[in-house]
Amino acid sequence: MATKKMKEQARKILKDIFGYDNFRPMQEEIICSLLDGKDAFVLMPTGGGKSLCYQIPAIMREGTGIVVSPLISLMKDQVDALTACGVKAAYYNSSLKAAQAKEILEQFEAGQLDLLYVAPERLLSKTFLAKLDKLKLSMFAIDEAHCVSQWGHDFRPEYVRLGELRAIFPDVPMLALTATADEHTREDISERLELTKAKRFVASFDRPNIRYLVAEKRQPLTQILQFLDGWPNCSGVIYCLSRKRVEDLAVNLQRHGIRAAAYHAGIPGRSREKVQDDFLRDRVKVIVATIAFGMGVDKPNVRFVIHHDLPKSIESYYQETGRAGRDGLESEALMLYGSGDVNLVRRLIENVENIDQRRVEVHKLNSMVAFSEALTCRRRVLLGYFGEELNEPCGNCDICLDPPETYDGTVYAVAALQCIRELKSDHGMGYIVDILRGSNNARIKEAQHDKLKSHGAGSDLNADELTSILRQLVHHGYFVQDVSRRAAMLPTKKAERIGATGEPIILAKYQPGLRRQLKRLGASRDEPLFKKLVLLREELAERDDLPPHVVFSDVSLTEMAQRKPVSDDELRRISGVGEHKLEAFGEEFRSLISKHIATSSNKAVKSDGKEIPMLIAKGPGLNDTQTYILAQLRKEGMSLQEIAAQQSISESTVMKHFVAIIRAGQYIDVPTLVGKEFDTVMAELDDVDPYASLTEIKRDLTVDLDNDMFRLVLAWREGIGVA
Repeated sequence: MATKKMKEQARKILKDIFGYDNFRPMQEEIICSLLDGKDAFVLMPTGGGKSLCYQIPAIMREGTGIVVSPLISLMKDQVDALTACGVKAAYYNSSLKAAQAKEILEQFEAGQLDLLYVAPERLLSKTFLAKLDKLKLSMFAIDEAHCVSQWGHDFRPEYVRLGELRAIFPDVPMLALTATADEHTREDISERLELTKAKRFVASFDRPNIRYLVAEKRQPLTQILQFLDGWPNCSGVIYCLSRKRVEDLAVNLQRHGIRAAAYHAGIPGRSREKVQDDFLRDRVKVIVATIAFGMGVDKPNVRFVIHHDLPKSIESYYQETGRAGRDGLESEALMLYGSGDVNLVRRLIENVENIDQRRVEVHKLNSMVAFSEALTCRRRVLLGYFGEELNEPCGNCDICLDPPETYDGTVYAVAALQCIRELKSDHGMGYIVDILRGSNNARIKEAQHDKLKSHGAGSDLNADELTSILRQLVHHGYFVQDVSRRAAMLPTKKAERIGATGEPIILAKYQPGLRRQLKRLGASRDEPLFKKLVLLREELAERDDLPPHVVFSDVSLTEMAQRKPVSDDELRRISGVGEHKLEAFGEEFRSLISKHIATSSNKAVKSDGKEIPMLIAKGPGLNDTQTYILAQLRKEGMSLQEIAAQQSISESTVMKHFVAIIRAGQYIDVPTLVGKEFDTVMAELDDVDPYASLTEIKRDLTVDLDNDMFRLVLAWREGIGVA
């Protein structure tokens, strides 16, 4: 087992090299497993921190860690980021010139590399395997492991042979990583890579910082331009189904003054590389692309992803939208949905020769359509597809923010359950809809299913309405669709409650149409300082020939704009600032922040035309919930009670968030919250013994404050600089 000393060393590397104070969920457990020499299978969402799971063990274990990656561009980005942190890493692929390739192999053979990135076909060549056999290897990491499975959405034949590694190198621990895999794909990956005995680590698929939006496709160019107005000068990706549409849309965006570029497989290789490089370095802001773009993009500050056309599967949609907000900051995913797209994708699937593969793809498309037409929380539908249950609506998708009208649909749920039980064999959603509608088509009559009690039980509704009901019942967990049984509708344990408990089943009214434009949250930070930091980052990136995010991420710059660090120790407390980066860039950023503080008024800032005190940040930056709550206070003018009701949390929990918001240096109108006795409290606190305990101080006040309000007042005093 990984010792306490090894765990401490892993945490030290996390802080000193990568600049992070804490591991994300599961990271430390996965790292310890590899340090113990065990195999692991990791399912973690894009932006969830998969890379650190193998990078830290590779740095700690003796020998070189081999990382298998499908794309050259992804290898380069990862190696650039690692080198910027002071890690000895390289890639070995066809993009290298002979002299470069020779130099890297010499470093590898001399044991000078912690990590070496290679493509699967290069790794499995006889000459390279012979070389590996003579060297000390710390581990194998198979990135994008879903490429090994024919059940997956991005099958690559060259990945299939990777299963041979287990037999050739039985003592080298192996880690398979993917961001998207349903249950069938997971089993297939484990079998093909011979990892059936490996421990599985399945993180939550939830990406709470991404807001999911679906709009009926009407005038796509106008809709996209309106959307982009809300994200000025931000990086984003727009996916289209055809190359022609990619090129047309890119030209139209350029005509409207947007720094956009087209990307698809028909563009010559060097031109594609330049577009990708320009995007990584922020010279191009919007990439319009086919699905050929993205798998190799390691750009954390993509703020939005737009789907001009319908993706072929939820896996594709999840992976493509997952390219937004990898830094954890607020992002949006907009999909324009039209029935014409569904028909186009169906025609593409019809061209698939393998019958089993075609059946899988039809099921995946139907699931994508169900997501697009969902009337329940989109995040709940998305997570449910991957077998993860979301107990409460997410509050950050178009359905939650602009809810449709609801009704008691218990009678239809009872009819659906009765129909499925009466059929006594596997049938898909379309057939069940036909029975409930009372259809007398030849297939139903031949099977004598027109004699079922449930036949015609939903004849007062049309096919679209009944389909919507069945999809909602799937989304709510009453039924599942089993892809291995031709997407048959099967009742779950929860279905036993339908009509039996007396509890109503609330469904959303089917109503196709465009949802209203939703308000966007804003990051709480000193915007003038943030803009200066971005410009400095661009200058340093240009000087050192690096993508800007490799210098510092948007998260790091946001924290700097919130907390205004002016010493090395204060900079070390900023997320993403490790020792190597502190030495390389610390002085320039410290100097800029100091000048900004000296030239800015530290007494007050304008907010909605009102003078308010500028608070000193005494704690970490805001998390997503706190950012949202602050927006509700500032933009919506919501009260403490209204926020508690809206978020379904206690007022005490909201107060704790208020304290964290003030400690992050953000203004909340505490004097108004306390009321007319605020001045009395502040005056009495001026006279307290500085060495007294909080209990003693509170006891001596003449004003009766509860514990939550007392802590809020203390945070306020600290924030305005009162000792």
